[in-house]
Amino acid sequence: MDLQDYLRIARRRGWIVLLVAIVAALSAFTFSRLQAPIYKSTMELIIQPARPDFGLSQSAKQLIDSYIGIIFTRRYADVVREQLQLDYPPERIFGSTRVASDGARYAVTIEVRDYDGDTANRIAKAWAQLFVDWRNRENAKLRREDRVDAILGDDPEYHQDTPRTSVNVIAGALLGGLVGLLIVATLEWSQATVLRTQSDAERRLGLPVIGAIPSET
Repeated sequence: MDLQDYLRIARRRGWIVLLVAIVAALSAFTFSRLQAPIYKSTMELIIQPARPDFGLSQSAKQLIDSYIGIIFTRRYADVVREQLQLDYPPERIFGSTRVASDGARYAVTIEVRDYDGDTANRIAKAWAQLFVDWRNRENAKLRREDRVDAILGDDPEYHQDTPRTSVNVIAGALLGGLVGLLIVATLEWSQATVLRTQSDAERRLGLPVIGAIPSET
């Protein structure tokens, strides 16, 4: 197929691709609007050794994940629930919380997802405060120079995590366009034996066309 063939197909079938893409984009938009929004709150803690000693700093870095494993459990999720007087089961609070460590920055990032942004903020702040309180209790057993402090970062802020309407609409339009192209390709393949123009006949037969009834316009 040469360029003229592709242009001919685009003129004849392009509306199919466009229509399917529009329908898919509108479907994605409607689906996104029907979903209940989920908000994500993020808060950060900084782990700070009491002295700038390499050994203590390395120990603190290696122990961050251990600290996370101690605090972020279902048992402490129940403590969060009681403190905030939530009617959620602790399993829901625990399941909606994600915690990650950054050893290079001596940081712990807490992410909480909830249908209410303010509630997500409160849960993230409660987890962070539990972490700080636990480190304070542990530090009380140590000499000052051996302590590892947990310091609260800025207050948590939330934003809408899902649905991401614009992303869904773009993805729906692209997927719809691909489906439309597949439909066009199928239609062209099923009608590949039909000779529509003089050039089709010449290409298929390998002979020049000297006349047509009726004449081609």
